[in-house]
Amino acid sequence: MSYVVLARKWRPETFSDVVGQKHVVGTLSAAVRSGRISHAYLFSGPRGVGKTTVARILAKALNCEEGPSENPCGKCVSCREIAKGKSLDVIEIDGASNRKIEDARSIRETVQYAPLAGRKKVYIIDEAHMLTREAFNALLKTLEEPPEHVVFILATTEFGKIPETISSRCQHFDFHRISQAELESRLLEIATAEDLEVADGTLGLLAARADGSMRDAESLLDQLMSVGKTAITPDDVVSILGIPDIEVFFGISDAVADHDAGAALEALTGALEAGFDPRDLIDGLVEHLGNLLLATAAHDPSKLVGRFAEYRGRDSASLHLHADDLVRLLKIGIESQSAVKWSSQSALLVELAVIRMARLDRTVSIDEVVRSIAGGGGVGSGGGGALKKSSASRSLPNNTSLAGRGQRSSSRTQVTSPQPERAPDVDLEHASGTPLSEKACGSDGMVEYAGGVEMWPDVLAAIRREKPALAAFLNEADAAEFSRGELAVTVHNGSRFHRDQLEDRMNMKLMEGMAESVYGGPVKLRLRFAPAGSSRPGSAGDRPSGARQSEPRVEADDSMLNKVIEIFDGDIVKRS
Repeated sequence: MSYVVLARKWRPETFSDVVGQKHVVGTLSAAVRSGRISHAYLFSGPRGVGKTTVARILAKALNCEEGPSENPCGKCVSCREIAKGKSLDVIEIDGASNRKIEDARSIRETVQYAPLAGRKKVYIIDEAHMLTREAFNALLKTLEEPPEHVVFILATTEFGKIPETISSRCQHFDFHRISQAELESRLLEIATAEDLEVADGTLGLLAARADGSMRDAESLLDQLMSVGKTAITPDDVVSILGIPDIEVFFGISDAVADHDAGAALEALTGALEAGFDPRDLIDGLVEHLGNLLLATAAHDPSKLVGRFAEYRGRDSASLHLHADDLVRLLKIGIESQSAVKWSSQSALLVELAVIRMARLDRTVSIDEVVRSIAGGGGVGSGGGGALKKSSASRSLPNNTSLAGRGQRSSSRTQVTSPQPERAPDVDLEHASGTPLSEKACGSDGMVEYAGGVEMWPDVLAAIRREKPALAAFLNEADAAEFSRGELAVTVHNGSRFHRDQLEDRMNMKLMEGMAESVYGGPVKLRLRFAPAGSSRPGSAGDRPSGARQSEPRVEADDSMLNKVIEIFDGDIVKRS
């Protein structure tokens, strides 16, 4: 007898043999058992997960001489012919090569004929998404109301390309990728039956390479068996299948964790010189970083990472990377995967990705940055031991303070941390914007500010820098009063929409934060809305004393243009 590949030899013959698709086989078994068989099914999912196999099993279940039965006997003439692909009542059509309207019309003509031996005539259309639009349209009516003896089963790897007019006429079953544990279990069962010895970790490498596809996993095992060995090891997998060893990726990630770009490039260059494809290397590195992330963040990583035995108990710098750092490294790797796939300079792109990873600053929490800068020392240990102080300063948002209220942005950002015994030495003149000599405390302990309503334009400018759209609602607003940390602002264009936006909790918090950065201390903002129909005072005398009034840059009738100029702080260069 001629040799039969493992993917065909070990193809499931009953619903109970199918691996990893319990939600599908459970529903179909119940449908056969109860006799509630649909006239059309749509199976979608990745390659090699059992779509066509389940379609054939369903055909056998419907046409078994001892059925219909959810457990076809596999011995009757009908079952044997369907298993061999020779049944005249089960018509398998390749949608990629029979995609034209003429092929669809041929199906429409033949469905009228009754099955020759079985109960049902089953049409299995594989790669159904390859059919043309005209072919789909030709099948619409037949697919919706076929003869009672006909069942359609459409299989596709790209469900998004199936027209809704087709999918709405079918019962849709979504096939999932098979888990790594289920792949390993099935491969072990096949290896045992084939008298093949496998060392620990071997099947894990095959399952990881298969990426959720049972057919791919069986094909890889078949390739290893073709060498003629009676026992295979992880080294055989690496050498025969060309899979980079995990030590290559630990060498790269350990160098990345140490910020050693040279060592990372040496590890990568060694793998490239050994003949590994750059695409395989970047794919393997992304998978490795993902395993590190799971090993760092998961409560029980052994359930999530199929190859976690190779990570458990290892003394490696990679395993001490912070989860946030691994997320950022993964983003670089995933971006490079997409670029490498279509580039003629794939090796160079992988090298650039590794250098970017090695030069990436580590994550530091805001609390750690605040404590470090306030204490005058370097950023502490933990996930951000390698982050430079200058990098921490650059990460602080503009115009705002991370240490709390009462600080004004300046050329040198100051961050303070309250201490119970002694306040840190901070340059208050630069930190607050109001000289210490101009501040005083009232009898009740509240801070009084020398600056008053005349600082409102500065507050408005700060709001405009942070959120121009919000500042636009304050174009017709004036500061009316500032007393003991409370700033009263009168809004003259107080429509309901304006009022809702200005009184929004987040917007109010932002405006008060901007006011605090200008006045140098806690500020409570109180909005007053002028009655509807009232006009904004137009002269300087109508404004509060000391309030600054900007001259309009354009004519009064160009109100919309004037607002645009105010929002974006622009100037008219030329006017026709």
